[in-house]
Amino acid sequence: MERNQATALVVVVVVIGSVAVVAFWNPTPIPDVRIGYLSKDLHQLALRVAVENGYFEREGIIVELVQYGNGALEMDGFASGQIDMGYLGAAPALTKRLNQDILITILAAVNMEGSAIMGSKAEYDAGHVTTIADLAGKGVYQPGPSTVQNFLLRLALNQSGLSYSNITALTTTPSLMADSLTPENPAFIVWEPFNALAEYQNKSVPLALSGEIWPRHPCCVVASENNFFLANLDIVETVVKVHQEATDWIATHPTEALAIAIDWLEMDDTPVATAFSRIIFDYNLNVTGIEMYLDFLISQNRIDNVPDNVTEFLDGFINMTLLDETLLCC
Repeated sequence: MERNQATALVVVVVVIGSVAVVAFWNPTPIPDVRIGYLSKDLHQLALRVAVENGYFEREGIIVELVQYGNGALEMDGFASGQIDMGYLGAAPALTKRLNQDILITILAAVNMEGSAIMGSKAEYDAGHVTTIADLAGKGVYQPGPSTVQNFLLRLALNQSGLSYSNITALTTTPSLMADSLTPENPAFIVWEPFNALAEYQNKSVPLALSGEIWPRHPCCVVASENNFFLANLDIVETVVKVHQEATDWIATHPTEALAIAIDWLEMDDTPVATAFSRIIFDYNLNVTGIEMYLDFLISQNRIDNVPDNVTEFLDGFINMTLLDETLLCC
């Protein structure tokens, strides 16, 4: 009897010790889904709202958020297996999907509009750069060659009678753009809130809001890596549902949403409010707009592997089934 009690005691100690070891070596739970997003990008406020409001926790999903500097880098994150889903621009998603065969599927929209071409305030006040046409022969900062902003810059130049070859495109990070302006490089294009912040700080003025270049243009989207999509349909569907709920909440609770944005971006209220007013938060996919993106990218020789049938390619690249099902059921 005593021998049996001793044996039982040893078993208990071993079990407790094992639990302690497991807890030590696994301090954080394994995520159900890793979601990429762009740093300080107000376009992607719905993701922050979902986190702050506890939507993922309520659904029983453990999420790991992975931050990227731009959409092209996030697509590289998909390719290297760093993320399973992501919030990013439609242009880099299209470009890298075709050029590098990075297999993702677009599932929902995130926003429309929310970018701007900004000119140096000093050059604007001096009358040197007051329109897009004044950028001929000048340098313009942009976040990357495969970004939505690059597309909008090309489109604005074309509308002003110029071409992309008439400027010098310079690539740098959004936070450095306003401080990098010179008479030779007097403009930049980027997403909010960096435009509103530069305006608030009297460093630059809007030459053209993206809604003026292309009203209600599509911008960011929610996408999933294809293998993850097929193997984890329930998780992907839940993320889409949460995204829809968070987007609706922004529309019905703008004051609270703005407060979340201000806290997240760690900026003064005024520039965040200005930026917030320039973005249309919408999860409904504008397939026609995305096709216009692709046609433009093809015309500008940005696509190396042009699909034989654009419509057929987009039918496979864009999947609205989960979004439609979520809208029907909720």
